[in-house]
Amino acid sequence: MRLNGPMSNEANTPGSGSIDPHSDQAAQREGTTGQTIDQIEHVEERIAAEDGPSRGTLRDVADSLGISSAVALRALRGHDDILPTLKGRVHEAAERLNFPLEEIADEADHRGVVAVLVNTMRNTWISDLVRAARIELTATGRSVVVVPTRRRVPEYPIAADTDAIESLVKLDVDGFLTISDLHDMDAVLEATGDRPVVSIGCSRQFVGRLDTVRIDDEVGQGLLVDHLVGLGHTEIAHVGGVGSTLARERADAFTAAMRRHGLESTARVEPADFTEQVGLTAGQMLLRGSQVPTAITCTNDVSAIGVLSAARDAGYDVPSQLAVAGYGNTSLAASGIAQVTSVDPNSTRLGALAAQFLVERVSGHEEGARDVAVAPKIVVRRSTSAGPRPASTKRKRITVD
Repeated sequence: MRLNGPMSNEANTPGSGSIDPHSDQAAQREGTTGQTIDQIEHVEERIAAEDGPSRGTLRDVADSLGISSAVALRALRGHDDILPTLKGRVHEAAERLNFPLEEIADEADHRGVVAVLVNTMRNTWISDLVRAARIELTATGRSVVVVPTRRRVPEYPIAADTDAIESLVKLDVDGFLTISDLHDMDAVLEATGDRPVVSIGCSRQFVGRLDTVRIDDEVGQGLLVDHLVGLGHTEIAHVGGVGSTLARERADAFTAAMRRHGLESTARVEPADFTEQVGLTAGQMLLRGSQVPTAITCTNDVSAIGVLSAARDAGYDVPSQLAVAGYGNTSLAASGIAQVTSVDPNSTRLGALAAQFLVERVSGHEEGARDVAVAPKIVVRRSTSAGPRPASTKRKRITVD
């Protein structure tokens, strides 16, 4: 278990959206960096494209003005080191983007602790979501505890650590954020008692039961398939579909996208979960099969790394002989070695919106369960920078009667 105070070093790491306000001195002198009305309208359009309640986050306000989240927050809190002109512009942008100004807390105002429940901390996509939620919760004067919930016991392969969750309730946490589909979710929700719960990056099965902020996986898988088909690929496989409802939904979205292109007869799903080892096994099965695909999409970036390992072991060059794509746009996919094309789910917005929803529930919001599906985008990298390999290089299993 890890407790992070409102001003911990994690909030000031590169890419987190919170940096030294003095690095924005030029922006303050100009009032903004020149990205004003057009940029705000761009953010408004992006928010309006989502399926669900329309509102801006602290990061949206900062992005609309070309400044950091740290400077935007200091401006909203009225700090003296922020020029009056910039303060005014930040407030105007916040109001225009429907950012909940009433939730902004003074830097010294500590309002409680929020627990973030995860299956594992080994997935870098989860770390991205936690960071985004922390930035938004820091603005409301709250701290964050990150709690892995998987507990292995002899009777069950995987179970939820409900004892830890019940202990957090006794410690009077404000509420819970859950990331992805937790194992034994019904037991988890029961253990949270009367505390509000908001789920980030979950499957559709929880829509209507609690507030949900999801990735629009139909759009995401569609973007991947469109990209690969545009390169000339028709024999495309998907690694995923097992381990959770979310994995099955992504596999179904892949199949639907292939059907849209008239390629349902060549759409293959090789069972795999979200782990590298199972991704490796699934990749080995596909590359040893009787009909080897020319492109493979994966349920996340971690499993894509496993597929890349399988391709290396089988002697396939990526991308000239095999295209591989992931999902999540994590640091794994962006690394110089991997350079994996991936779907960017806009983790910053997912985490920030979920944090806002939770704060509103803690503050007494009593309307029905809300659902937002955030539209992702594709980030193309080297792993899919070539079309399908020539027919002469395709490997088929030879059988002897």
